[in-house]
Amino acid sequence: MIPMSVPRQFKSAMSHELLTWGCVALFAAMPPLVCAEQSAIPPPDQDPFVGQWRANATQSQPKLNKTEASYERTVRRDGDDLIFASSGGASKAAIRDFRIRCDDAFHRLPAGSLVSCRYVEARRVEGETKEPNGEHSFWTREVSANGQEMRIAEYKDRARIKLRSVWVLDRVK
Repeated sequence: MIPMSVPRQFKSAMSHELLTWGCVALFAAMPPLVCAEQSAIPPPDQDPFVGQWRANATQSQPKLNKTEASYERTVRRDGDDLIFASSGGASKAAIRDFRIRCDDAFHRLPAGSLVSCRYVEARRVEGETKEPNGEHSFWTREVSANGQEMRIAEYKDRARIKLRSVWVLDRVK
C-alpha cells in the first residue's frame, strides 16, 4: 500500500513499480511444474519407446499374475503419432491397437478411454487416463538409460506422489 503522505504525482509511479515487482515475486515463487513446458518429441528413429516390450512379472509391483505376465506391447512411430499394439494381459478389449499423439490434449481410444500425455524429456512421458466408468488415473512411462527397460508407474493423484502400481516391461527388440 502507498502511504497517503506521498505526493499524488509519485503515487502512480510507485503503484506501477510495486505491481511490477509484485508480479516478479509471484512468478519467482511459482513451483517449476506450473511453468514446465513439454519437451520436444524425439525423432521417430531416436525415440526410446519404439520397439517391442514384454511384461516382467517379478520386477513389477505388485507382482503380476500369469495372465498379466503374458502382456506384450509394440510401439511404433508415424511422424509425431505413437502407434501401440498389445497382446496378452488381462484386457478384454476387442481392439488392442491405437494411435495417439503426446501433445497434452485428450484423445479417445477405441475402448472409450480418454488419454492425454506429454514428453517431459526424451525418455519420460507423463499422462493421465479418464475411463468411461469415471475412474481417473495419472501415470509416467520411462525408459531406462540403457534402453532395455520401460517402467509404467500409475498414481492415485495428479502430483504423482501416491503410487498405485509399477509395471516393468523388458525390451524384446
